[in-house]
Amino acid sequence: MNAVILAVLVMVVLSLARVSVVFALMAGALVGGLVGGLSLEQTLDAFNTGVGGGAQVALAYATLGAFAVAISRSGLPDMLALRLISLLGQEANAAQQARVKTLLLSAVLLVAVFSQNLIPVHIAFIPILIPPLLKVMNQLNLDRRAVACALTFGLTAPYMLLPVGFGAIFLNDILLANLNSAGAPLGLEVTRSMVPLAMAIPVGGMAIGLVVALFWSYRKPRHYQALEVASQQSQQGASAIPARPSRIGWV
Repeated sequence: MNAVILAVLVMVVLSLARVSVVFALMAGALVGGLVGGLSLEQTLDAFNTGVGGGAQVALAYATLGAFAVAISRSGLPDMLALRLISLLGQEANAAQQARVKTLLLSAVLLVAVFSQNLIPVHIAFIPILIPPLLKVMNQLNLDRRAVACALTFGLTAPYMLLPVGFGAIFLNDILLANLNSAGAPLGLEVTRSMVPLAMAIPVGGMAIGLVVALFWSYRKPRHYQALEVASQQSQQGASAIPARPSRIGWV
């Protein structure tokens, strides 16, 4: 059978089977290239060369977005949120509130950093992790602006500095490619090792801003109105999807 026809059939069948269109497109390209006599490396090169402009970046984001959906449906974020609630509920007393606040802010910041580089789910964890923690934040009188600053830093700084996950897309596929494209007529060339060093300057400014926000601007207790209905809804949302480790990685 003609390799092109086979590739199209694979893509159509997978799409009709409700498989992600991105994965169906990639699977069809791999099948067509391998059947057509190309090696795996040649097939990948031909696929990347064939898509134009920013399509490579769009495909990468779509693939990571599909992975984010798989992670959210697996129940892993719910397991983490429920574990934090349990831990904070045991330790949240008058003598240890400062420690609990630090633990909560550190956990939110760490999850946000991991969502960009280690497990690139981007913002998919926020509506699953944060609502169940609102009740604990109210009990601690924690200023939610501090949490927002920790989330913003964790969602922005890692991909600006680390060339892994979303950082590889931003630093290499977008920033580096555009710099070399603009500098080619002038004979300028930027290497991959230069980009993180240059981006360390704005990231350092963001880190200073985070420290000022957490330890100065928003360090004071802030009282919020606790609504029972909102609390019940957040608890129902946290338990709507049972945490099943065996489902991790499956859509």
